[in-house]
Amino acid sequence: MTPRPSRDLVLLVEDDANAARMLAQLLREDGHDVEVVTDGWVAIARVAQDPRPDVLIVDYRLPHADGLAVARAARAHLPAALIVMVTSYPEVVGGRLHEEDAQAVLLPKPLSYEDLTRHLAARA
Repeated sequence: MTPRPSRDLVLLVEDDANAARMLAQLLREDGHDVEVVTDGWVAIARVAQDPRPDVLIVDYRLPHADGLAVARAARAHLPAALIVMVTSYPEVVGGRLHEEDAQAVLLPKPLSYEDLTRHLAARA
């Protein structure tokens, strides 16, 4: 395993380039290292590689594999990671997500950055 950076590594899985760019910028300004992935399959492969992310922020609707599949793979490789699922369909996704991963956080779109940072701060 390669040495872990001193700051949290956030894997942001979002296929909307503008949303990803804006959220990544805010997270970096708050002191996080951020890696952006735009595809579900790529995200699933990425969680098994070093350096391992400390936090995943995952959109539900993604090309090739949905956010639930990404969260499932992430939890298998990263048992201590904070997983935050972001969706426009919280009433549909919420039950399925928490059946699979009771520790995961579900946040509705439009995403409140204040809510997200509250969960990130609670992790520290």
